[in-house]
Amino acid sequence: MTAQHRQLVVTLNCTEFVEHFAACSALPVEVRHLKFDIPWQEIAARRSGQVSGADAVSDELRAAFYEAEVMFAFAPPRGVAQLAPKLRWVETPATGYDQLNGTGLLESEVTVTTVGGLFAGTVAEQAFALLLSLTRRSSEFRALQLVSTWKPLPVRELEEMTLGIVGLGNIGRAVAKRAKSFGMRVLAARRVAEGMGRDVDAIFSFAQLKEMLSQADVVIVSVTGTAETTNLLDSAELAAMKPGALLINVARGIVVNETALLAALRSGHLGGAGLDVFAREPLPSDHPLWSLPNVILTPHVAITTPSRMPRAITHFVTNLRRYCSGEPLQDVVNRS
Repeated sequence: MTAQHRQLVVTLNCTEFVEHFAACSALPVEVRHLKFDIPWQEIAARRSGQVSGADAVSDELRAAFYEAEVMFAFAPPRGVAQLAPKLRWVETPATGYDQLNGTGLLESEVTVTTVGGLFAGTVAEQAFALLLSLTRRSSEFRALQLVSTWKPLPVRELEEMTLGIVGLGNIGRAVAKRAKSFGMRVLAARRVAEGMGRDVDAIFSFAQLKEMLSQADVVIVSVTGTAETTNLLDSAELAAMKPGALLINVARGIVVNETALLAALRSGHLGGAGLDVFAREPLPSDHPLWSLPNVILTPHVAITTPSRMPRAITHFVTNLRRYCSGEPLQDVVNRS
């Protein structure tokens, strides 16, 4: 196939990873690497469903979008579906796809894929890093270290604790597997109480969520952020948790009502929280979560590892081979 008849693949913000697309040279495609800057505040707004209108794009981008059949982009411009009439498939190098809200892609006939469970283990590690920071009182010992003070404090062990997982997808299953290595009893809640898996001791539906929460010493939130899961853990759900229980959120900030969470932490009903995600990101500097002594915060870093983009590109190139040969794509988003 001649170059002018090759299918156009547009990537956004991948110029520093060009070498990882080398395998595309054997495929009947032209890969064009372009740049589109987007502030993280907009990503958070998209994920909260608070976007409208369209982004201004350069003439170069507009021309590329018009011809593109395939796109590899974390967060393309708002309204891109209208700019790309030939577009058939988009892959986002992420586990979730809510950063595509406002682009028109999720409402279109364009096939959307993610990287599926590629980073599930990495996110599960972050969940346990936050959990162990709380149970082993890392921030308190760090503060004592800075003033050269030797003060042994009692710590908690995970073995024989009961863990409740909210959401049993790829990340939830990775959490369950690691929890078993710590000797924990594992419960999980999902939309429908089925498909328990070998590392889960009992499964609950979301309708039974409070029942699961009442049994858990630790709750790890790993469910996809959608309209259905917004405020899934609200005042009533947090009140159902054991006094002194710990909450870890590595999913989306909108899943846990932050006002209710603050109240539960301030009252002492919850023993602590480890949070990697927030309803507004970056978290405003005056937000009270910063100053609570029983909270560990990280700035949405669960998958910010050096291998993230190379691994995501490898996933995309594998899918691109399948696309070019007419095979079914992997990790297609089900929007039905």
